[in-house]
Amino acid sequence: MATGPAIYSTINQEGIDVNTVFILDTSTPEYPAAPFIPGTPAWGTDGSAWVYCTASVSIAAGSVVIVSEVPGSWSVALVGGATVATAPTGDLVGVVGGSTGTLVVPAPSGTQKGTYFWVQRAGNCPNVRTAASTTIDAQLHTSATVAGIVSSSGGGAGTTYQINGIVISQATGSTAGPNTAVLNYPVVGATN
Repeated sequence: MATGPAIYSTINQEGIDVNTVFILDTSTPEYPAAPFIPGTPAWGTDGSAWVYCTASVSIAAGSVVIVSEVPGSWSVALVGGATVATAPTGDLVGVVGGSTGTLVVPAPSGTQKGTYFWVQRAGNCPNVRTAASTTIDAQLHTSATVAGIVSSSGGGAGTTYQINGIVISQATGSTAGPNTAVLNYPVVGATN
């Protein structure tokens, strides 16, 4: 399924590009700070809302991420990928992918201290990683086996948790994508 036009920032703050990954490196002149403070919000076209985050892991395009509970951190990790006893209910969730859903975030290495990028929290989203059986407008759940994806099928008692505030907006999801979605400030729901 073809996606719509590329999303871009509509606020009048300089330097916001939702397609940019900034890698903080101790050997470059901009050290010790990224161009924005993690947690900085931005708004864009197609109803989109974004927040500036950081990570220390590789993140594939369209991955669903959970924001750290540590105040001021705004560090993200992939949702799911393991069995959970209890869900981190209410934790913030977003999607990494930039304006066309193709943005990949590399893991830092060597003298690099972190990667910084924009995570989408609201609006029409051009790509969300899903399981093949994911269906339109269904309640979404994490996967106990694959990190960063969502599915319309829960994993069973105590294995996965719900993601509230994201729905797939096409008939059926696919592992190849892109899978369009609507984001409404998603959060972690109950354990399945």
